[in-house]
Amino acid sequence: MKINKYVSYLHKDCLWKRFLILLVLVGTTSLYAQVQKINITGIVNDEAGEPLIGANVVEKGTTNGTMTDMDGAFSLNVSDKGTIQIRFVGYLAQEFPVNGKTSFNIVLKEDSKILDEVVVTALGIKRSQKALSYNVQEIKSDELTTIKDANFVNSLAGKVAGVNINTSSAGVGGATRIVMRGTKSITKDNNALYVIDGVPIYNSNNGGLDQNNEYAAQPRGEGISDLNPEDIESLTVLTGPAAAALYGSSAANGAVLITTKKGASGKPKVMVSNQTTFSNPFVLPEFQNRYGNDGSYSSWGAKQNKYSYEPSDFFQTGVSIQNSVTLSVGTDKNQTYASIGSVTSDGIIENNTYDRYNVTLRNTTSMLNDKLILDFGVSYVKQKNQNMMAQGKYGNPLTGAYTFPRGEDFNALKNFESINPAADYPVQNWSWGDQGIDLQNPFWVINRNMDNDKKDRYMINASLKYVLNDWLDVVGRARLDNANTLFTQRRYASTLATISGPYGSYVRRKIEDKQVYADAIANINKRWGDYSLASNIGVSISDIRTDLMGYGGNLKIPNYFTIPNINKKDGGNNPEQSGQHEQIQSVFANVELGWKSMLYLTVTGRNDWASALANTNNKSFFYPSIGLSGVISEMVTLPSAISYLKIRGSYSSVGSAIPLKISIPTYPYDGQGGEWETNTYRPIGELKPERTNSWEAGLSAKFFGNRLNLEATYYKSNTKNQTFNIPISASSGWSSMYVQSGDVENQGIEISLSADNKFGNLTWTPTFTAGYNKNEIKSLADNITDPFTGEPIVIDVLAQGGIGTSEIRLMKGGTMGDLWTKTKLKMNEDGSVYVNPTTGSPQLENELTKVGTLLPKWNLGFRNDFTWKDFNLGFLITARYGGVVMSHTQAILDGFGVSEASALARDNGGVRIGNQVIDAQSYYEITGSSQGLLSDYVYKADNIRLQELSFGYNLPSSWFNNVMKVNVSFIGRNLWMIKNDAPFDPESSASTGTYFQGMDYFMQPSLRNLGFSIKAQF
Repeated sequence: MKINKYVSYLHKDCLWKRFLILLVLVGTTSLYAQVQKINITGIVNDEAGEPLIGANVVEKGTTNGTMTDMDGAFSLNVSDKGTIQIRFVGYLAQEFPVNGKTSFNIVLKEDSKILDEVVVTALGIKRSQKALSYNVQEIKSDELTTIKDANFVNSLAGKVAGVNINTSSAGVGGATRIVMRGTKSITKDNNALYVIDGVPIYNSNNGGLDQNNEYAAQPRGEGISDLNPEDIESLTVLTGPAAAALYGSSAANGAVLITTKKGASGKPKVMVSNQTTFSNPFVLPEFQNRYGNDGSYSSWGAKQNKYSYEPSDFFQTGVSIQNSVTLSVGTDKNQTYASIGSVTSDGIIENNTYDRYNVTLRNTTSMLNDKLILDFGVSYVKQKNQNMMAQGKYGNPLTGAYTFPRGEDFNALKNFESINPAADYPVQNWSWGDQGIDLQNPFWVINRNMDNDKKDRYMINASLKYVLNDWLDVVGRARLDNANTLFTQRRYASTLATISGPYGSYVRRKIEDKQVYADAIANINKRWGDYSLASNIGVSISDIRTDLMGYGGNLKIPNYFTIPNINKKDGGNNPEQSGQHEQIQSVFANVELGWKSMLYLTVTGRNDWASALANTNNKSFFYPSIGLSGVISEMVTLPSAISYLKIRGSYSSVGSAIPLKISIPTYPYDGQGGEWETNTYRPIGELKPERTNSWEAGLSAKFFGNRLNLEATYYKSNTKNQTFNIPISASSGWSSMYVQSGDVENQGIEISLSADNKFGNLTWTPTFTAGYNKNEIKSLADNITDPFTGEPIVIDVLAQGGIGTSEIRLMKGGTMGDLWTKTKLKMNEDGSVYVNPTTGSPQLENELTKVGTLLPKWNLGFRNDFTWKDFNLGFLITARYGGVVMSHTQAILDGFGVSEASALARDNGGVRIGNQVIDAQSYYEITGSSQGLLSDYVYKADNIRLQELSFGYNLPSSWFNNVMKVNVSFIGRNLWMIKNDAPFDPESSASTGTYFQGMDYFMQPSLRNLGFSIKAQF
């Protein structure tokens, strides 16, 4: 029995041990299960759906954490039973239990203290706005599409501080001049750089005049105007060189960054829109009808009421119709965006048309668990225009339409041609001659002097991004942009002999613009405790080619417009072949160091190897920038009214290569003589890149719970090593030489003030922008010696052309827009006006006089947007202060006696000057011309206008069974000129080049547009 008891005990003891072992195993397994690690990923956005960069993601109770990247994404290994905490400055912290979940879409709510925004910066990189050390201004898509323009750049006017925008007087589709922080370069382009999705584009701009006078050929459009505004998601404007320094040689002029739309996951969205506007002249000179011509062309005759002719009747009502259809569709892994757009328009001058058709397709695909992202897009543009006209003598019907003698039947001119019985071909009906200003029948000009452009353009872009880990990714991008343009010019037989042979003339010209761009960038976004690092390191290549080939000349057979019919024996025939090839290879880096998300130091550097520097001692140039920003509201406790305060400052030194074709000898072809010309400038010595050194300081502040926002910036820049050609002594064997000198300084301020106000169902958002710039030429040539002779080189003045007795002259102490006149009234010794006793007319004598600068001091904008329930109202008032403009048109109208001023002088018995009264005809026939007393035709450029107005209503969705949303709006642009002293629109420009703004020579008037817009979203 004892044995049995012992055996039973052993059995029980073994069972107990087995139970203990089993319990330990179960506990261990349970404990292992409790601490099992899993990888979670997620996106952190704000309430508007924008990614939050640099948000802290931490596993609660541990030091295990990470930070969101440029897309708001994060990846972290955590316990599957743990909790993650999300924190970001200005937002309420949130916690989320993991519970085995591996994917999170997190939306942080604003905490009423501060809203930190994410903006697109250089290279298409998204950055937290609090980290930026320079001024950045963002424009949303609806600000471009509420009141659309065929060239969307015109929609920026008055909405961005520090930017001067001049709309081309060429009409719909014309180029736009956009200059940021003042004119800097004497010889190079001063227009801003355009960037699409991080890639700089070559903006083939044909809006500049080929010469700064009344004889210039008519300008055309530009490449950026080909874009469909409905394809634009947002615009970021970088006004300073520091902001755009990573873009290289064009960065000195600032940049406009365009972010285009992508497809979105979820339910497919279709947007259909139509905008139809009707146009009429906005500002016209004042004309008279009460005095006739008495048989001569000039209207200096007696009063008449035989014919009543208003030059405003020469214009027709212009019509512009813009249609667009967009589609957005996709899943989490694949998104597609597609659009079709069109612009069809007739200008205010008969036979002026502009048509454009856009097709865009873009696809974004994520692969390999979202580590590999492919973005591919293709766009095609077909554009054609006819008879785009800005100003000048040739191809301009307004010279004849404005000056036509009162007392004659203007309607008779509509029968502009008749058959020549001797030659059996139509000839121009015009019996008045050219009257010294190359006049023709205005209806002949618009029907028989034809300029046509046809362009086909295709753009292909691709980017491939690979995410190596949660803090490093690499991306490669490429863009191909090709445009083929066919330009033809047809001048019919009996056209003015100055511009055509007796049987007509023909020009056919093909232009090919090609750009290839590629870059590769490594992006680093890492955080260690209180410190963060955001860096971008890359290389790029840009290759741009332009080729032109054409032939033109006078015809042998009347009005038979083919190249074989060009008279090869005539001295007017001109074969054309030209082009240029520019390549820039670059390396660049951007490093941003942050501390506690409140203090940021940013350093950038770029080195360019530019083909323009070939055969010089400087094959490349380096330019750096450095900036510091600090969020004061995170460092110290501020009064409760101040929700957010950041101060910032930056310095940059930006290089720009010398003008093309200087370092490589070229030999122009003389079409008239049929010979090659030789270079007449001395072989170059050492040439350096043009250099713009700039610094800025500013602040960003938000008040009263983010309801009031202020951005203020002060800047100063100096552009040196300007390259220009100067005459030298003929004894040297050369006629000129290139020198580098000059210092153009710009300094000013930029202010943007906005507010968000809500009163129940009413929302009011006012925005005020202001930009002030002072431009000064500090030097033209100081301490320069001839490298061959050792003699000092002195440049007192650089003349940049002009019209008649006016001229733009650059001098030390002046500005880049100084306007001078060359004549004055001859005076008697007692101070009275000298009057020729024989003719009874005053006399002019030569004298150079500065009459002002064409550059503005202030550009202002005040925008107001209201919403109440389903109604929305918006209007924009813009203003310019400072500077002058000149109207040669008004002078010539006075000289021909067709202006209201000439009629008033006759009504008052003459022109009163002091105590003298001079006969009106005697006075104006001397002073009223381009060779006359142009100081009488200088006007202040100050103007205030109601630039935009829209009033819309969202139709009830129930009307459409809740399947779509529809908005209908009344829209208008340039509705009311509140203040203006000039007889034309001072903001309209015949040229988008560096000079010649504010000079009116029968300029096509700017447009007042009225119309409606319909948008439907499915």
